[in-house]
Amino acid sequence: MKKNFASFSLVGAALMSVGVLATLASCGPSKPEILIWGSGDHEDIYLAAAQKYAAENEWDVTFAFAGNGDSGAYSNMSIDPQVGAAVYTYANDMLINLNRIGALSPVSGDNLTYIKEHHVNTAVEAGKIGSNYYGYPLTADNGFFMYYNAAAFRGTDVWDSETDNLKEGYTFLDLYNALDQTGVSGRDEKWNDGIITWAMGDSWYISGIFFATGGDYRVTYDDEGKQESAECWFAYTEDASGTKDYTVGLEAAEAMKNTVWQNGEVSKHFLYSDANTNLLNTNISNYLTNETNPLAAAICGTWVSTAIKEAWGDDARATVLPMVVGRDGEKYQFQTFSGFKLMGVNPMCAYARESEENLLRLHDFAKYLTDAEVSLQRYESTGAGPSNLEAQENEKVKEDFALLALNEQFDLGARVQESVPANYWTPIQNFGAGLYDCLKNGTTGAYDTESNLKRTLAQMQADVVAAAQ
Repeated sequence: MKKNFASFSLVGAALMSVGVLATLASCGPSKPEILIWGSGDHEDIYLAAAQKYAAENEWDVTFAFAGNGDSGAYSNMSIDPQVGAAVYTYANDMLINLNRIGALSPVSGDNLTYIKEHHVNTAVEAGKIGSNYYGYPLTADNGFFMYYNAAAFRGTDVWDSETDNLKEGYTFLDLYNALDQTGVSGRDEKWNDGIITWAMGDSWYISGIFFATGGDYRVTYDDEGKQESAECWFAYTEDASGTKDYTVGLEAAEAMKNTVWQNGEVSKHFLYSDANTNLLNTNISNYLTNETNPLAAAICGTWVSTAIKEAWGDDARATVLPMVVGRDGEKYQFQTFSGFKLMGVNPMCAYARESEENLLRLHDFAKYLTDAEVSLQRYESTGAGPSNLEAQENEKVKEDFALLALNEQFDLGARVQESVPANYWTPIQNFGAGLYDCLKNGTTGAYDTESNLKRTLAQMQADVVAAAQ
């Protein structure tokens, strides 16, 4: 689940489709409309590619777009697949659920041969259930790492002049203390009020700290996509006698605290982000060029790389995630999810239901939208890392600073993103948001003592398991 763009409701999608309707010729009411769902920043790319495809293939339809794809694909499609998009992008952790509601048509025949020959194998396999494949690979970059502005840290105690990078094994506290340093030669004083953000209230990012301290989860399914069992070890492990060991959860909670803590309080340099009202992308956008509180660093993914590069120029850098610090000062490597995005074909949409020929046309269209040409257009626009092998050979892609950092992070530690129920994320998200509220406002009863924290961790773990059943 890539947490990058808020999804719209289907009502909003309908309104948007009216506003962005793109026609190939004179549009009459009898022409079928092909609705595309994707991330909002890819709208122009998809509509232009759709028009080109239709012209080349004499496809007499109209097109509409709504930003319901990626992270919003399942929540929107589950309302009613029959009014959902004809083709749409989704994160691979939604695969099981999208298939369960009948919103994915299998990829077969020449199309299956094509994706296996033209895309990264791991991305192809990310769309597989049993022996069937249900998606055209789109990206192989669904993870997160650290962006930073070199001008904020160059010459400080956290800077390695030999590597021209942050020091290996750096922590959040190292970054906060560096921003506080005075008398740094050649550095603008505005960086003393610089900010750093990561989405402490967003489960996709929080999970990386639980993984770092030894936590994990597992959801199993049968070949039809029916959930068989669910387990989680984010709070504690349990031996055969029923004894619970809370080391994983207590270490993770302390590590989260230390991502924001400086001199006994929440650092003035930390900007809280979450998945609700303090969206990470919005915060990055709002502070990227702010002169009063300039953004110095942010944990995010490739989808903001173009904006960061444009704003920071040669000072735009990316590196692996920081080390996080547990209860006794033990350091853990902050980990990322490793995931993929794919394009699905909805066999329940009105156009596909009309005929088998129409369904095959949508498959060909989805294949076109994930080929090298469109993949490179997505990359040029937003920095999205392509799964298409030909696109990966592009020199700009091979030298991209964000993709290089992500691949380095993958080598240090990444949890493959597997299918989970949509409500799996909520308990984890609430845990991070609640912990921040306790640290910032001194709220009591849930996080303020070890016994309270154990109880809160146990409830979170129970809620994750319950959500996944």
